Amino acid sequence: MSSAVEAAAHAAGAHTLRAVDYLRVSTEEQRKGYGVARQSRETTRLIALKQWTHVGTYKDEGVSGSLEAADRGDLKRLMEAAQQTPRPFDVVVVPDGRVIGRKGRAFWRWVWALEDIGVFVAVVTDDYDNTTAGGRKKMRRDADRAETEWEAIRERTQGGLQEKAELTPAAHIGGPAPYGYRIAHKGTTGSYLVIDEDEAKVIRHVYDLVVGEGLNLRKATIRLIGEGITARSGRAWTRDNLRDRIMSAPVLDAVLVFRGKHAQRDENGAPVWGNSVRIELPRILTEEQSTELRRKVAETAKPSSGRRWSYPLSGRIVSLCGKTHSGFGYNSGRGVARFYRCAGNAPNDPGQESCGCSRIDADALEKHVWKHVSEIADSSEKLREPTAGRIGVAAGDAGALADRIADLDRQIDDMNASIAAVIVAAAEQCRPSEAIEAATAVLNSELQQLQNLRAEAAEWLGEKEESDRRARQSITPVYRAQKSFLDMPPEQQAAVLAMLELKITLTGPVPGDRRGGVPCPVRAWYTTTTFGVPAAPLTDEDWTKIAPLLPKGRRGTVRRSVGAIFHKARTGKSWLDAIKETGATVQASKHFNAWTFDDTWSRVNAALTHVEQVPLPAIRLLPPMVIEGAI
Repeated sequence: MSSAVEAAAHAAGAHTLRAVDYLRVSTEEQRKGYGVARQSRETTRLIALKQWTHVGTYKDEGVSGSLEAADRGDLKRLMEAAQQTPRPFDVVVVPDGRVIGRKGRAFWRWVWALEDIGVFVAVVTDDYDNTTAGGRKKMRRDADRAETEWEAIRERTQGGLQEKAELTPAAHIGGPAPYGYRIAHKGTTGSYLVIDEDEAKVIRHVYDLVVGEGLNLRKATIRLIGEGITARSGRAWTRDNLRDRIMSAPVLDAVLVFRGKHAQRDENGAPVWGNSVRIELPRILTEEQSTELRRKVAETAKPSSGRRWSYPLSGRIVSLCGKTHSGFGYNSGRGVARFYRCAGNAPNDPGQESCGCSRIDADALEKHVWKHVSEIADSSEKLREPTAGRIGVAAGDAGALADRIADLDRQIDDMNASIAAVIVAAAEQCRPSEAIEAATAVLNSELQQLQNLRAEAAEWLGEKEESDRRARQSITPVYRAQKSFLDMPPEQQAAVLAMLELKITLTGPVPGDRRGGVPCPVRAWYTTTTFGVPAAPLTDEDWTKIAPLLPKGRRGTVRRSVGAIFHKARTGKSWLDAIKETGATVQASKHFNAWTFDDTWSRVNAALTHVEQVPLPAIRLLPPMVIEGAI
């Protein structure tokens, strides 16, 4: 490690090298009782021996070594920290190569990504690093050995699972049992699935509620909650959870498919580890009951209105409660009402309280966000600003990769020359072919490792270049669309927003009088007419001009309703506030609906054109927000 210390110290300056350690154990290792504590003792001992400063620890527990850095929680955070300026550490210490990864792809891309930003990797096992030729040779052997072990374990495991699925009745292949079943002989190679009578009783009860009583799944869920019947987790049922459990293939068809549609497949579409297997299970419901349950659930499902509106911002709005908003709408008496509603406002669990987050007027929000995006797109300067790539090792420096490939090519040429020299020397000494083969075996192994490494680097460079090409292509339609952004239909807007990875984070609620997300109905009426709003409450003289146009009412109720409507139009306040401040009753909103329906309100306003009028006030329909995206 002395070379690593010297090189790193030269790069880092006179200060003591700062080291972090990265620890990882797989789920299988956890089951066997191994944790990161043992690895931590090894890395801490090495850091102390080298007299480095230990500045942090990153650890992933229960994480596969086949995953790349960007797909592991703490390893991704390590890479994010390595990108910072000034860099917080100089060396990453791992207990052995398998912690980095059991696949060469995961191993080398991580090591190279750190190399490119000037961070070294030190391995406790055999005490080596990646700053010398000898250390690199050990690292190559370590990576090859780890991948060979991983492939052997996986092939043996997958072969055993295939055999079990084909030969064992109702075989349990892994994971939790489907709802309605339990695992018999759990923990043994001969484990299989049998009916769980307690859960089967719940399934049959749901069958009776839906088929016998005609309830839909939501009402059946409410019934289960009321009866104190919980899901397997011990929590209250939700409608979606009940549907997924009761309407599953194991319950309705008494079958599990091993290596089904989600099985890993090769380039020809064939399963990599074996053919699909239908695993027959004991039946909880008869075939006739299953057919009837399917029919009844379809019959009692809430019918679709058949009307669909586009909501390009669905899933892109993060509410104050942390959940996302999605679009919904309906036809009202005055046209289409469209909103974005927080998922917490319509919980799947009937017993769960609403989060109370504001609904947002869809038209106002989409117009605001699209104006923001259009302003950026209109600036070619902003469009050309580079954006940060994915943190981790999925992105790489093309120049560094090209240099690495050139260096590997030189090493491969040197190795070929060495092998040729050994063969010539052995031939001159008239050695048998077996001796020549033995003499070159080690060199050929090293050559194969270098060639594999070169292929991996070339593949990564190709991916990087393809990614850059796609990025250049994707920005072209944005340039072309600059002039027509504001005229784009919602479907095209949604496509552009997806490309920009747009995210809207709400930092406050919708203003109090508009928290329901519903535009003011009085304001909406005035915006569609040429009438203004009286600037002050009506005088007795004004009232005498319009009274004959209205019903008489009792105790001044009608006059107070007129005053409340005009007050609401002038101030933009809610019905509740307008009624309270004018002394009107709840009849005011009902009067307004009736009078606009039969055109009475138009005649009233036409009779008041002589009074002083004011324009509609500006109303805030939107909450404060942060709009983020990448171009």
